[in-house]
Amino acid sequence: MNFYSQIRRQFGFREEEDYYSAVLLDQLLANNYDDYTEELRNLIRGKTVAVVGAGPNLEQVEYLDEDVIISSDGATNYLVSKGIKPDVIVTDLDGITVYPKNSIYVVLAHGNNTEYLISKFPFISDRKLIGTCQVFPFGRLKLFGGFTDGDRAVVLASLFQAKAIRLYGMDFDSGIVGKYSKPYYENNLPASWIKKNKLKIAKHVVEEVFNKTL
Repeated sequence: MNFYSQIRRQFGFREEEDYYSAVLLDQLLANNYDDYTEELRNLIRGKTVAVVGAGPNLEQVEYLDEDVIISSDGATNYLVSKGIKPDVIVTDLDGITVYPKNSIYVVLAHGNNTEYLISKFPFISDRKLIGTCQVFPFGRLKLFGGFTDGDRAVVLASLFQAKAIRLYGMDFDSGIVGKYSKPYYENNLPASWIKKNKLKIAKHVVEEVFNKTL
């Protein structure tokens, strides 16, 4: 049983819904598609990379001096409000509400975000896009690995051979969800059972990446 099959079994997700979402994203990309994967690789390779999550400690981030900034979904909203433009945005579109130009958007299709693909894709359709999925990749879609936006950003930095990866706004253990995780959150909130278990998986993925790269 592969990584994503285990996740589906744990949370009751359906593979058919992941495929439906993936087909939708692939079709959305068809109208204006360039493959920015090599540009992304060249951007990250050999660089010091900051990966910024939307955890409850995100507001401690005031300045970043790494070569490359990768934001995970809703963390983008905070960074932009501070005048920090991410070079790469890893997102399933459920938290992001600002869409900076010239960033590379690594967009995930999964069974629970079809509504966001439909409603938010018009805001990013003229941006640099890389479509990703969590089923066997097809068409214009890639499968880089990882699960949540935060750990997928770490996997991406490692996969494309970052010299060093530094984490900001990441909190896997407090049981609190940062207010930037979703645009309708006004405060940090206690994590639900699902969110706590997603964070456990994310922590495991990040630890695996660092254990292999240190």
